[in-house]
Amino acid sequence: MDFEVLNKYLLEAQGKDRQRLDVNNPYQRIGFDREKNRLGWVRTIAFEQMKKYLEDLESILKNKKQFVFVGMGGSINGIKTLIPLFKKENYLYTLDMLDPLILEELLKKIDIKKTLILPISKSGTTKETQLLAFTLKKLFGKGWQSHFLWLTDPTSFDKLNALGWEGVKKISIQFDNQTDIVGRFSCPHTLIFFLPLFLLLNKDFKKLECIYHTYLSFQEEVKKHAFYFANEYKDKECVYFQPIIEGVPKDEFFLWVTQLLQESLGSKKEDFSVKTIPPEVERRDLFLSLYLDLKIENPPVLLMLEMFFFQLFVAYFAAFKEINFVTQDFVEEYKRTMRELKKESLQGLSILELGEVVKKVKENIKDNHRFIEIVLYFYPWQEIVRKIKEIFKKTFPQKAVLVFEGSNWNHASYQSAYMDKDTFYLLLLRKNYKIGIPYLGDLEENVYTLKLISKATQLSLPDKSFLCTLSI
Repeated sequence: MDFEVLNKYLLEAQGKDRQRLDVNNPYQRIGFDREKNRLGWVRTIAFEQMKKYLEDLESILKNKKQFVFVGMGGSINGIKTLIPLFKKENYLYTLDMLDPLILEELLKKIDIKKTLILPISKSGTTKETQLLAFTLKKLFGKGWQSHFLWLTDPTSFDKLNALGWEGVKKISIQFDNQTDIVGRFSCPHTLIFFLPLFLLLNKDFKKLECIYHTYLSFQEEVKKHAFYFANEYKDKECVYFQPIIEGVPKDEFFLWVTQLLQESLGSKKEDFSVKTIPPEVERRDLFLSLYLDLKIENPPVLLMLEMFFFQLFVAYFAAFKEINFVTQDFVEEYKRTMRELKKESLQGLSILELGEVVKKVKENIKDNHRFIEIVLYFYPWQEIVRKIKEIFKKTFPQKAVLVFEGSNWNHASYQSAYMDKDTFYLLLLRKNYKIGIPYLGDLEENVYTLKLISKATQLSLPDKSFLCTLSI
């Protein structure tokens, strides 16, 4: 299938019911979550429509000087990539971790009276997002509602009211009030991207319009770049992607693109492995490079085009492979396990020194495991991450070692991990969590939920994972 035909099919599929699509259109089969079209990100929104949407938020943005975006996975990873592009003193923050330490660090940076909290959840019911939002609610007294703005789907407004958010302003994630964009495709196509960008531009509509129209002017060229790589790799039996990241924040973008590739393509076919490898990991013979070969001077424009490039690559590659790239059904497995767990199931976890953890991994890892993925269910500091990477790379020189933060990892990579046969997963808790934080009270439920997620993850990934508590 050539570029013109495949791109035509993709454009035709957005916004339509499955029954209205040509049977030869691959997106009739791979662009729907059951009967719900999930290709809204292909649509182009007029700037005037976006501008009106942002203008309607002026009353709640007024007099606010600092902004905290709260969410998991696709709701937050794009924002984390956008913020570092702006070198000046930051007044935008993200929150995606239940460890109370990150809340303590956040409180040192913000002035509560001038802060707006922006929880993001398409469903409105994401467990961690709800917990973090309710935790932050404790900071505000009478009139707390004016310090919150929920970004969600219109179909979730009533659910949020029932959960205790009545009286809080809620706004649709999509500019057209539709619900056909999943989280990992929300940037740069929705309010999740454009609201923080608007704030970082000091609410300058002229600059925002210039960025948006420049981005649109390169889209056709980007499509051809994406198709080239999809066509080049379409016959690979397993894909270990290595995105080459230039001109955008590397660590943050890597996290964003990891979710996009692994949640879209992972665990979708038997014996088809997907892995995303950071640029610094060697073994070029094993990895497939992906990059957008465009020279763009404007950093936000480049970021938007990079995101669009990888999303298009996924859509084209999935068509060649007949993979439904808009679902993530296996994520329900650890959530279902969580619901079945009792508090007692968290008792008796081994408390180990780092050297003892390495020994346990040696005992459990198999020869077919090419990767060791380490998930830290605590707020990590640079020294401990460096030490973990160093000792595992030295002990397992033939394995690629990757380190992630949980439970955001669950929203980004669990789908791919479920059927993965190439990776051993090391899940780490810490011995001592700081339960009490001034002004926030007892945060035991947050820590309990974090531990519950880690245990459910281990139980639902049998024979390829090990969970323990690190003695720190």
